[in-house]
Amino acid sequence: MTFSSSPSGTPVPPNLPADFSSSLPPSGSIRHILLGHPDHIRQTIHLLHNLRYVEISQWSPLIEVPENRLILRPQPDELISMLVRRF
Repeated sequence: MTFSSSPSGTPVPPNLPADFSSSLPPSGSIRHILLGHPDHIRQTIHLLHNLRYVEISQWSPLIEVPENRLILRPQPDELISMLVRRF
């Protein structure tokens, strides 16, 4: 995210829409998967809430990955993009 500077030199976040859902297509869906340390997942969930992207209550409870395995089964027309953010 790029921040501009105010006259006092303080970084100012860009203007964000009041509701991100207004910029989404009327149909379809996207699955968000947060995979990481529980504290980092909670922090990211709160950040997305503060950005007005999604309500905290819409996230599932934290789920333990059984036997360190995770299998994703995409639909035939689905692709995947992944971002790894280092703390």
